Amino acid sequence: MKKNTCKACSATNEESNEFCTSCGEWIGLYKNNVENIPDESTVKNKQRVPQLKCSNCKVLNLPSQKLCKNCSEPLIKPLSEYGAMSIPKRSDVPGIRAVFILTLIVPIVALASFYYNNNISEDVIQEVAEISQSTTTITSTTIQNLLEKQYPISCTASSSYGNDNEGYGCQKLYDGTDSTWQDNGQACNDAELTFAFSNNIYIEFIVFQNIKESKSFTRNFKARDIEISTLENEDVINYELSNSNTSEWINVNKTTNSISIKVLSSYPGEEYSGSQSFDECAIQEITFYGRG
Repeated sequence: MKKNTCKACSATNEESNEFCTSCGEWIGLYKNNVENIPDESTVKNKQRVPQLKCSNCKVLNLPSQKLCKNCSEPLIKPLSEYGAMSIPKRSDVPGIRAVFILTLIVPIVALASFYYNNNISEDVIQEVAEISQSTTTITSTTIQNLLEKQYPISCTASSSYGNDNEGYGCQKLYDGTDSTWQDNGQACNDAELTFAFSNNIYIEFIVFQNIKESKSFTRNFKARDIEISTLENEDVINYELSNSNTSEWINVNKTTNSISIKVLSSYPGEEYSGSQSFDECAIQEITFYGRG
């Protein structure tokens, strides 16, 4: 059989080899018929075949060979022999530490916020009044809108237990003491309270306070669903109170000189340490905060 000699490395190759088995250089397909010899333009487009270097003896091999032609060492090793990166430690990845810290802090902040909103003291509200100032650049004047406690000049109730002096009239709801308003044994049915102010004021919110003392709170009926309305505005505010003796803030955002609170449903009174429940509906305090 005819042999071909590589012009690059002088190695002898079979006539059927297109690339040198020694160095990978292209040697062409040479037949006895000279018409089959490729032209010069075809030769220029041929590239040397990239070869694999044996890791053992450093001899170059064609990529089609699985074993080194010099030392028979495998040219392609299994992936397991190349190794892999080790799993990073927690200390090597700052983000993991940050996520861990946030996981602890966020629930604590949420719990603290919930506790604050449900147990804020009215004394703090009185001592720290919110003052918002808006300055107009045209007139260079500062307008102060003071958010403060607003006191009704009078009130009326659908019913009250006892007389005004010794009983539980609706004026007890804004006197700043632990005294209470109680209806006349009506269990909150159709209970309605109306408060009048000396002039039109902007009521931003009210603070509704059930009886703080546990025994009286448990034994009395408590307001549940209430309806808040004003004379100037047909829109009413419906709000469901919780069955607890913590203060609840209710947004009003209305300008008025009269505001009514109607009880639509109630939580029933219960026995307490063997003492029977009361038939009276009781509220300890209703505080108004506004501007004007």
